[in-house]
Amino acid sequence: MRVIHGDPFPEPIHHALDQVLLDRIATGEREPVLRFWYRAAPAVPIGRFQSYENEVAVDYVSEHDIDVVRRITGGGAMYVAPGDVITYSLYLPRTDVPDDVEASYELLDEPIVEALRGVGVAARHEPLNDIVHPDGKLGGAAQLRVDHGVLHHATLSYALDIREMLRVLRIGEEKLSDKAVQSAEQRVARIADHTEATRETIIQAIADAYAERYGDGIASLADKEIERAEELAAARFDTDDWNRQR
Repeated sequence: MRVIHGDPFPEPIHHALDQVLLDRIATGEREPVLRFWYRAAPAVPIGRFQSYENEVAVDYVSEHDIDVVRRITGGGAMYVAPGDVITYSLYLPRTDVPDDVEASYELLDEPIVEALRGVGVAARHEPLNDIVHPDGKLGGAAQLRVDHGVLHHATLSYALDIREMLRVLRIGEEKLSDKAVQSAEQRVARIADHTEATRETIIQAIADAYAERYGDGIASLADKEIERAEELAAARFDTDDWNRQR
């Protein structure tokens, strides 16, 4: 497995890269890849089948120039910000992933659980696709399967600003009340509250845990992959037709 760190990209480019690298895995043009996402600005990735208006505080994200981008995978909306979350994508041949969806989530989340436990965080996988701590949910994963490839990606809360999350996501009329914030804090656990390990240390621990299972190696994005992602972002992931479709 090749690990890609890379530079920060705008949110639409990250989602386009998911499509580009999944396509290249499916055609055998790429070895398995683990790609960590680095961002320069806050954003909201929403699930493939979610409603923009139902999930996002539309006026707030507009006023604060927060990108909202529809993923190619299902799952729920998340608020993400540079340094506050850890997001990564795995691109694997279909033959490397169990056909059983539940079993595949458990298998592919095991390295995350091991990495977090290694830095003192009492993490565990909770079916179908959550990573949890006794204090709440640390993060979740989503998948997209095509004929010969699988995209599995996850986002973990490292030091998420929960009050800002409640401003950005449409979670309820009284979402900024003290009671609402306390309730959200009880549902969302943050890695930084349970370990002194830095975000960079945890990213390396996750990379090491996957490398132990799937092999080690560092790679980078090819120029043609970035160019294709830029084209895809302009045509789809940075357009209202894609992101605000009903």
